[in-house]
Amino acid sequence: MIGFRTVRQGERAAVWDNRGKIRRVDGPRLLFLFGESVQMLPLHSAEPGEYLVITFKDGHKEHRPGPAAVFFDPVEHETIDVEPALALDANESIVVYRQEGQSVRRRVVRGPELFVPAANEWLHQFCWHGADPVNPKRKIPGALQFSKLRVIPDQMYFDVEDARTSDDALLTVKLMIFFELAEIEVMLDQTHDPVADFINAVSADVIDFAAAHSFESFKDQTEKLSSLATYPQLLQRAQRIGYQINKVVYRGYHASSKLQSMHDSAIEARTQLKLEAETEEQAQQLADLKLSREAERAVQRREMEKVEAAHAASMKKAAHDEILRERQAEAQQKLEARRQLNALELQNRQAQHREQALHLKEYREMQIDLTRYLVARYQNPDRLIRIDGNGSKPQLHLHE
Repeated sequence: MIGFRTVRQGERAAVWDNRGKIRRVDGPRLLFLFGESVQMLPLHSAEPGEYLVITFKDGHKEHRPGPAAVFFDPVEHETIDVEPALALDANESIVVYRQEGQSVRRRVVRGPELFVPAANEWLHQFCWHGADPVNPKRKIPGALQFSKLRVIPDQMYFDVEDARTSDDALLTVKLMIFFELAEIEVMLDQTHDPVADFINAVSADVIDFAAAHSFESFKDQTEKLSSLATYPQLLQRAQRIGYQINKVVYRGYHASSKLQSMHDSAIEARTQLKLEAETEEQAQQLADLKLSREAERAVQRREMEKVEAAHAASMKKAAHDEILRERQAEAQQKLEARRQLNALELQNRQAQHREQALHLKEYREMQIDLTRYLVARYQNPDRLIRIDGNGSKPQLHLHE
């Protein structure tokens, strides 16, 4: 090739001669080509939160966290890829393996952090039981695949199927398990699938519980399925693999269609009887309420009659007292008038007696015999009492 070629600023070109030797040219530059070929090298850049994975032709790799930019070199590089850094929240952790010579070391990286692995590091990939996409109530192996662990309280739904009671009733018990990852290192050393361990342990506990009860007894004891004391195997296994079980919630049960139909019929009958009993009880309560209200009204009527009678008696007594007061006042007035009249009469008599005494005194001063005077004046007395005696039988004579 003969001619000119421009390499712009910010670009890089690989110029090959006819012997296959390469030289690298950074712009801005004007190249004169004589028997040479030009290859523009692509630029790979990583922003913050990304990193470059550079694979060299000699087999080694290099990771460069962003912001970074590298031109692809066809002589040295096999590939250059841009990968996102792994963002960890405060409640997330990852397990990182690092090759150092012939040995491999493991470490746990806890968030919050923006993690960029080194070229000789890789992440632990977890593969646990998870919900079946077709039937979310069932758990199947390998449904959960992830690399970030959540180290906050979590929960899962699980149905224990075919739990047989002592009277051979098959039940499906619905549970909700609340758990928390306490020790990541213990979990990594003791299990590869904690969810499977939870499923097996809680199934064993529920099967033991159901086998110890009849169907009726199971229904009466279902509140115990929300107590942690009912799940000793679950608690023991969780502690061994570095987990803590916070709570187990019983969400109900499901029986076979025939048994469920019989149970539904029994429930319907009991509900009907209960409704009838409640209706009758309400009717009785209504009758009792009417009776109590009538009794209260009767008491109120008697109280009102008693108050009215007391009021009438009080009014009658007040009227009688008023009459008595009037009569007493009238009698008092008469007595006072009589007393005054008697006083006047007494005064008159006393005046007469004084006047008569004065006359008699004057007569005595005039040397008049008062006895003869009085006898002569009062010859005819108002009353004469005479006693005649003849022997032993006196006789009384009274002359008005």
